[in-house]
Amino acid sequence: MPNRIIISECVFGGRYVTTFEPRSISWPSMEFRSYAEAKGCAEARHKAHGWPIEDRTQEGGAI
Repeated sequence: MPNRIIISECVFGGRYVTTFEPRSISWPSMEFRSYAEAKGCAEARHKAHGWPIEDRTQEGGAI
């Protein structure tokens, strides 16, 4: 079970990645075209499971 959710910028630029830590096959990282989509995914998981969100982007800061 993940301990936290991390939103970060994709290394290739222009995309955002939502990662569940610690990583596992059952909770893979997810890539999104926009920050809003990545944040929406993270917030939905947070609401459903209570996992804290760590935003490592320049878009939103800590949540």
